Amino acid sequence: MSYGLFAALYDAGTSFALIDSRERRDYVAGHWFGSTNIPLSLFSTRLGYLFQEPDFPIHFLDWQDKASAEAIHQLKTIGFSNITIHNTRKPAMMGRGFVKGEYVWSKAFGEVVAHEIDLPEVTPKQYLADYQDAQLFDVRPTAEYQDFTLPKSQSLPNSLLLANVQALKDTGKMSLLHCAGRTRSIIGAFTLMASGYDGPFAVFRGGTQAWQLDGYEREHDANRLFAADHEASEAVANFLRRWQISATRVTADGLGAFVADHKTELLFDVSDDGATGQPLAHGVIKISGTNLIQQTDRSIARYHVPVVLFDQGSGSRAAFAAFWLRCMGFSVTITYLDAPIAAIETITNTITKNITNNIASNDASNDTSSVTPFAAPQLDIWQKDKIALYDFRPSKAFISGHIANSQWQNIGAILGQTPADKPIAIITNNSEQGHMIADCLIRHGWQIAGIYLWHDADFDMATLASGGLDLPLDEPALFAGRHHGVLQDARDYLAWEEDLPSEIDESIHDLWCQELATSPKLNY
Repeated sequence: MSYGLFAALYDAGTSFALIDSRERRDYVAGHWFGSTNIPLSLFSTRLGYLFQEPDFPIHFLDWQDKASAEAIHQLKTIGFSNITIHNTRKPAMMGRGFVKGEYVWSKAFGEVVAHEIDLPEVTPKQYLADYQDAQLFDVRPTAEYQDFTLPKSQSLPNSLLLANVQALKDTGKMSLLHCAGRTRSIIGAFTLMASGYDGPFAVFRGGTQAWQLDGYEREHDANRLFAADHEASEAVANFLRRWQISATRVTADGLGAFVADHKTELLFDVSDDGATGQPLAHGVIKISGTNLIQQTDRSIARYHVPVVLFDQGSGSRAAFAAFWLRCMGFSVTITYLDAPIAAIETITNTITKNITNNIASNDASNDTSSVTPFAAPQLDIWQKDKIALYDFRPSKAFISGHIANSQWQNIGAILGQTPADKPIAIITNNSEQGHMIADCLIRHGWQIAGIYLWHDADFDMATLASGGLDLPLDEPALFAGRHHGVLQDARDYLAWEEDLPSEIDESIHDLWCQELATSPKLNY
């Protein structure tokens, strides 16, 4: 892949996704800016989450290894018909669009804002010396706040900022916004600025990581909740007019027809501040506005596709998310809901149906007995027969509890290994993943004794082994200790965030700067 591919695709102005199928550890260590990480090990679940139809334009980054070749095979087998393959490699050095880290799209934009807009900042030492009368607000989701935060800080998630603008002003005090690092506090502070907020506020520079670097302790299990779900409908309407974001309303009876009219758009319900991407009826994804804009390159992942944000309340959550998505270059509208959208267990669309049909097709063409799911008692038989148990569940699940003598595996890694002389047994979380792995391994010369679909209820959890993995392929290793007392990781992480504007594609950086300088919807 040559430098500038993503910028060229983006500048063309047509819908596309740029997919990198490497496992998460390798992707985070270095990837092309703007690409979306869909690890091969998650194809059976993530593809149906992100894509509704198989004709969506996909540009695939081929790292010219067996895992990339398998990913291309899987995409074509599932039915994706508009794939452009780009041979790629890791350049000699970072920069010019080759970046490291996660959620780089939103983090890079946040840093561009911080560099281009004169946002006031207060360091930990300045806070202790001059601002102890100020109020600290943790703008991360409340669950993260409760895990750890700054002493005396109150929970005020970014998604509730607009609903609490007047409440903040009524305190008559300086508001210091913080997160664990930089991005989300910058998001919160600029949202206040763009809303026309005229009370005193600033970013608490570096958040909880800077606090620890200066030698201070975080607070755990805090429960001071400032945020209230105010139904400030008139204020939200003013924000939307200020930012030139259109809004409409749909009834419960009209939701189906509305979705049918917007079937090519990306639909998110941002009404729940704790949502992390759960599926809802009609192809809608439930995710908090805070998570949506923090994880844009993971949750949206497609460019030049209109976004619809549903909101069951006053619209303050959707207004906040829409403002930031618009600033980052997405086309966004808001739709008010009169009733909740029903939750569903799994997404059903053309892609998920194709995955299911592909399983049936593979079972017909391969030795059916080799891909049969077995019940838990079969595990004892396999072990007595000295059949190796390969556990393909996520590493976190394996570390939490696994069968003694089983070994953790990842499909992206095992393809580089020589097939075993004897059959192996596969352990997975779900049938789709199990059949995909079995089919893949059979085609690469492996013998499969069968599949076991993991259920916690099948075991006395106290008898399971735990731990046993160091830097697994499906988890990032970069800055991994920054929240766990590894101060050098925290120091490096904060420096990485601040340097991001100089690492991304120059044309995207310039586009964002132009947007911030000229867009009337900001009017700050």
